[in-house]
Amino acid sequence: MRKIVFCCLTVLLFCCKDKYDAPIKAPITGYLVIEGYISAKGPAEIHLSRSIPLSDTAKLINETLAKVQLLGRDNSTYNLTETPGAVYTNTLLTLNNSQQYRLYIKTKDGKEYASDYVNVRNAAPIDSVGWLRQDGGVQIYVNGSDPNNNTWYYRWSTEETWEFHMIYEQSLKYTTNPGGTVNGVDWINANMHPIDTVRVCWAGENSTSLILGSSAKLSKDSIHKSLIYIPPSSWKLGVLYSVLVKQYALSKEEYEYLDKMKKNSEETGNIFGRQPSELKGNVHCISNPNDPVIGYIGIANRQEKRIFIDRSQVPDWNYYLQCETYDVPVDSAKYYSSYRPVIATDWGPFGITRYLAVQPTCVDCTLQGVNKKPSFWP
Repeated sequence: MRKIVFCCLTVLLFCCKDKYDAPIKAPITGYLVIEGYISAKGPAEIHLSRSIPLSDTAKLINETLAKVQLLGRDNSTYNLTETPGAVYTNTLLTLNNSQQYRLYIKTKDGKEYASDYVNVRNAAPIDSVGWLRQDGGVQIYVNGSDPNNNTWYYRWSTEETWEFHMIYEQSLKYTTNPGGTVNGVDWINANMHPIDTVRVCWAGENSTSLILGSSAKLSKDSIHKSLIYIPPSSWKLGVLYSVLVKQYALSKEEYEYLDKMKKNSEETGNIFGRQPSELKGNVHCISNPNDPVIGYIGIANRQEKRIFIDRSQVPDWNYYLQCETYDVPVDSAKYYSSYRPVIATDWGPFGITRYLAVQPTCVDCTLQGVNKKPSFWP
């Protein structure tokens, strides 16, 4: 988002050899960028950062040590606490649907920002989350509707989780024999050393792009939206897969703002494509009204639904962990120190003389995930 900002505030046209240099110059510290969500019955999570030029390769500039509050017209105040990465949160919100609220920010350099007051929107429940086989993979979708015809504008986010297993179990470890070394090389202890806890793990991925939808052009407030495509043979469906879908209701203004942001980020970079459009959010700098702010604040209750997909439900998925094995003489062990010994293949009078070795990612699942079972996992 930080690199979208300069696309949004300037128009860069390359025509033949002439380049247009926009007269708008951003401050050295960049414009304040506000991202996140506020759930009426649950968490608020706001990330503050600073914009950087398109040509800048610097890492994200977080806006730390800020004072962030949610203020109601009824004089209620909710403080947001800073967490790592300049993410400001409050997990105990219980907002009044009949009240209006705004976000207030005071940065460490004393600048003050505030959003417009906004109404609390009610998100209609998710009708269903489903999936179907498509082009050899799996397409996940959501169905939603509002029988009261009050929503019309939607946003979704997803949290994927999947279980995966290792093919091999590490049953040996490198140790020095009590008797010392043979030919200057440590022997492998013959004692079995299984590590069951690193054979089964879980990995996950959260959506990072904007997923928007609108039913405003329909006679009924009903919507169907594709969310995630899992390509054929993906490890996500190697054992068991789950996705949690979160649905938010948007105002028309917030939807249009996010839709412009999405198009700016996805369709720029081509001189024949859509040109960047200016983003005007609902957050303003109180200290300096001429100081642009990037962000839009909306408040809604959030609806959620989770589904599971077992590998047995997707025949011919054909996912297999590819592992190359090596039959290693013990006296060459030091040359294979980056590989994990799996099982002995030959013995001599002093113990193991050969063993089977594989890459660490074939025996230790914690290199790609965590071995703590999620609380929602069956």
